[in-house]
Amino acid sequence: MATNTAALKTFAQQTRIKLRSLIATKMEYILTQDTAELRGFESQIQKLKDEITAKGRDLVVEEVAYTWFNRVMALRFMDANEYTSPRVVTPGAGQMRPEILQDAMAGSVDEDLHLHPEDLALPEAKLYHKLLVASCNAYGESMPFLFEHISDYTELLLPDDLLSEQSFVTDIRRGMTDEDCQNVEVMGWLYQFYITDRKADAETKKSKKGGLKSDEQAAATQLFTPHWVVRYMVENSLGRIWMTLHPESRLVDEMPYYIPTPEGQTDTIPEDIHSVKDIRLLDPCVGSGHIAVYAFDLFTKMYEEEGYQTREIPAEILTHNIYGIDIDRRCYQLACFALTMKARAYHSRYLRRPVQPNVMALQTIDHDTIASTGAWSSKSTMWQMEHVDTIGSLLQITPEECDAIHVEAGLFGERQQLLKTQAEYLSRKYHCVVTNPPYLGKGFCEELKSYILAHYPNSKSDTMATFMERGLELCVPNGKMGMINMQSWMFLSSYEALRTNLLENYNIDSLLHLGAHAFDEIGGEVVQSATFVIANHKPSENGGIYYRLVEGGNSGAKESAFLKRENEFAGVKQDNFEKIPGSSIGYWVSPKIQEIFTSNLALSAVASPCVGLQTADNARFLRLWFEPSYSRIGFGCENAAIAARSQKKWFPCNKGGGQRKWYGNQNDVINWENNGYEIKNFKGAVIRNEHCYFKPTIAWNMISSGFLSFRYFPKGFILNNASNGIPCEDLMGMLGYLSSKYVAYIANIVNPTVNLSNGVVGKFPYTIVDRDSYRDIVKSNVDIARQDWDAHETSWDFQRNELLSIDTSYMENIDYKIEKHFEETGEHICIDPVAPKLGCLEWRMEQYKTKWECKFMQLHKNEEELNRQFIDIYGLQDELTPDVPLDEITILQKGEIDIVDGEIVWNDAVIIKQFISYLVGCFMGRYSVDRPGLIIASQHQDLNALGLKVEGIDNGAEGRLLIDDDGIVPILEGEYFSDDMTVRIEGAIKTLFGEANFQQNLKYLEQALGKTLRDYLFKDFFADHIDGKMYQKRPIYWLFSSKMGDKKKKGYFKALVYMHRIESDTLSKLHADYVAPYIDKIEQQKLEAEDQAARDDLSQAQRNKATKQAAEYAAALREVREFATILAQMSTQRLTIDLDDGVRVNYPKYYPLVEPIKGLDKTEK
Repeated sequence: MATNTAALKTFAQQTRIKLRSLIATKMEYILTQDTAELRGFESQIQKLKDEITAKGRDLVVEEVAYTWFNRVMALRFMDANEYTSPRVVTPGAGQMRPEILQDAMAGSVDEDLHLHPEDLALPEAKLYHKLLVASCNAYGESMPFLFEHISDYTELLLPDDLLSEQSFVTDIRRGMTDEDCQNVEVMGWLYQFYITDRKADAETKKSKKGGLKSDEQAAATQLFTPHWVVRYMVENSLGRIWMTLHPESRLVDEMPYYIPTPEGQTDTIPEDIHSVKDIRLLDPCVGSGHIAVYAFDLFTKMYEEEGYQTREIPAEILTHNIYGIDIDRRCYQLACFALTMKARAYHSRYLRRPVQPNVMALQTIDHDTIASTGAWSSKSTMWQMEHVDTIGSLLQITPEECDAIHVEAGLFGERQQLLKTQAEYLSRKYHCVVTNPPYLGKGFCEELKSYILAHYPNSKSDTMATFMERGLELCVPNGKMGMINMQSWMFLSSYEALRTNLLENYNIDSLLHLGAHAFDEIGGEVVQSATFVIANHKPSENGGIYYRLVEGGNSGAKESAFLKRENEFAGVKQDNFEKIPGSSIGYWVSPKIQEIFTSNLALSAVASPCVGLQTADNARFLRLWFEPSYSRIGFGCENAAIAARSQKKWFPCNKGGGQRKWYGNQNDVINWENNGYEIKNFKGAVIRNEHCYFKPTIAWNMISSGFLSFRYFPKGFILNNASNGIPCEDLMGMLGYLSSKYVAYIANIVNPTVNLSNGVVGKFPYTIVDRDSYRDIVKSNVDIARQDWDAHETSWDFQRNELLSIDTSYMENIDYKIEKHFEETGEHICIDPVAPKLGCLEWRMEQYKTKWECKFMQLHKNEEELNRQFIDIYGLQDELTPDVPLDEITILQKGEIDIVDGEIVWNDAVIIKQFISYLVGCFMGRYSVDRPGLIIASQHQDLNALGLKVEGIDNGAEGRLLIDDDGIVPILEGEYFSDDMTVRIEGAIKTLFGEANFQQNLKYLEQALGKTLRDYLFKDFFADHIDGKMYQKRPIYWLFSSKMGDKKKKGYFKALVYMHRIESDTLSKLHADYVAPYIDKIEQQKLEAEDQAARDDLSQAQRNKATKQAAEYAAALREVREFATILAQMSTQRLTIDLDDGVRVNYPKYYPLVEPIKGLDKTEK
């Protein structure tokens, strides 16, 4: 493995960008200029134009850029390993120029370069250009796969600057250190990093109609295999065959990843193997040759054991033993180069008489050529050679068809011969097939999709599984297939037929279950893998050997665990898997668990897990509940008839969400107006299980990493396809069962992937248990989780901020403290209640934390007791413990706490910010301290009818905190208005907690924030407001800012505007009532500062300070006046919004006046 992949990645990506720019610039010059230096190159220029016409300019630039990157990279590798003399891109010791140039300037040039004497008089830049091209042409004799003769536009497009410190040649020389170049794997790493952007682009196209083209498919599936995994696969396929053939071989001492055949067990190898020369190993997805290169090392040692001389071995290996196939010509070049370099490392004179590696880049063959080679039936797969660049080595060609291919002499015969050669590779059988196949669950082009459906229906969901079938087809009887793959084939129901066939007809010799993080360059839990070796014979009576390495946090940790042979499960018989629903590869399952599977009903026998509807356009049909008018949402409907009669448009939708147990994730609403008329008639929408809509359910996310999280949903919800649900009579009983550690254990056997479908849950073994005790626990858990969910303003049942809800609950807190002290020390203590300090914010905070710590720990205690009961019900005391880690308790998820070393650590700032947000809402009219719940949450509400005090309206109502008259409140760095948000919140603290306590409370609040209240509101409030834990980039308070999206501007003027109160005159009010007066005040301050700066009676320091202030005011005026101009222009449009359209549509209407929100326009999934 390369020594510093992070540095290599940066270098490769930056060099690609530079090379593409240089070549694009030179291409433009060549195509548009008619200069003397271009005369004589007319044919090359015409060919360039033809290529651009056929492929497009961008693709031609990409191809030429990579050609030169690859060639210079290869030359640098050979330089570093002293395979070149003189060095082509690397200076000699103590020199600045490349050694080949330094020698040429001294009059010494290798005659094989065919330079003319007059070339040596050229300026050094042009001379080096010729030397570099000539060197590439010279190496074309021994390595034609990489150094094809250069005489076309590729040479013309070679950048002129090859010698400066900024040249791409210098970049490559520095980017590939001598240490990096000690391992030929560096070439593969650099290729993967070089195409990072192309890979990302291809990933975005996977879901588009038509799928990926061949080159996009190759880029999307490129993934470098960890070296230790390569060794495991090769040592336990090729190495195992060798050790069976030669049990006394000392090669075993050099194979630390080899798993010996268990004592007393015999292994069977292919009958036609008598010596090393007989063994054929294929990598059908050869990539950069990583597997082939390590196989070369093992083959070398085998030849040595058979007495071959070192100089003979490389040619013998490349002639007889190693084969590779790929659809990416670049990979073909790299694999051939890697094998050639490996051969050169073993034999210093190898390049004088090299053998071309048996590596094939599959190329499409036209229809006429195919027809000319034989009388093929319409069903013959030979016709698929037209699409072999996408089907790749999955293409099945029989030996009989291959033998029947007719090849003519002459030019036409060249294409026929190519067809035959490809057919030979695809029809031949191999003793070892070892590969890391492409993972392509979506993005199939039509040709690949239809081919797989016709020939590999058992593995049609992903090419990685299809290659499992194909790999075994390519093996001779008793041959071995080694592969690293996504683990999903082991568990998902879509691969059940594949598993059944595999378990009946083949033998899993060994399997390393790697789980997540096997590839260090891939983060997260989505890519979970397994590597294995399967023999092409019936299952052995002795069973296979499995290693559970899922816990390692990175590839190195998994490797270390395997080398120590940790978590080994030996002698696992394949027929045991038949006892598990779907024949999941649950190799670690104990006899007790097997008995549970066979002696209990499946959950689907007593309940009906189901999946919900698919909108086909979430952006059209789904909203977060706080986006539309609250009055347009129908809550709590018992059935579809009641929902239809309500004449509401939006209804609660169960759409999954974050990892949360018991209750919550009630964020979304769906357009189900007129019983879902619009969505039912929308193309692509799928309405499933409508009979379950509006019923109370137990639900969970379809895709989730980490621990399971099932939740109770009351009546009134429509189920979305991102979530699954179980409507049943015994909801609390079902929720307790599903939330137990027992079910988590079972789920990890049936399907330990991130996909938890309704079909998987339906397979869980279920026992009907008549225990009210555990149902009472579940009800308590749901109640605690509901209280937590509703304690946050992102719940539609939120009443008021928790810091204001502390009244008599402090007595309960005293009881908790006494109980906690006893549990920790065994001592009984007495705490005398004292008068509550209701005017002290710090006291309220302490009561809040005690209250919620009590609920948190009660929930934790309940969950462990629930586990204890289910462990007892199923008799799993020897398998499971009831323990629940504190970080799996899913209340206080808005950032209020962290779990550190098993202890709760409170984040006071988060709690204070929630309080501030609530007060902002009170002034906007969304909430009121005088009335619980939502106040203004719909468009065009009558302020006179609120029954609460509103500024400027004499409605006879009373209220401690006045609602703003227009929902516009400035947040400024200084106090320019008596009613800006800072002044209002300071006033609220006085009103709510007493003026006498104001300074103490403000100090505490600002200490928690870590800054002044004004600074927080001006700089941080909006970022917190749109955070994923709050309003998820769908703000209800919109930030109008003079920054206008320009990162260079400061944003002197800012104001919050409540979305639900926006009217056609809102912009006019913002301009007249706030922006224009602000400009006047800044103008006055500027004049005063200028006056101060001119006064002789002030010190120089005072005058300098005034001058600086005047400049700042001038900058503010320029910025805000520009904002005011655009604001005035837009106010004449009398913009209005329809809340039904959602923030994603409405917010951008006010650009550039409002602060941009990154990710706002992201397509809904």
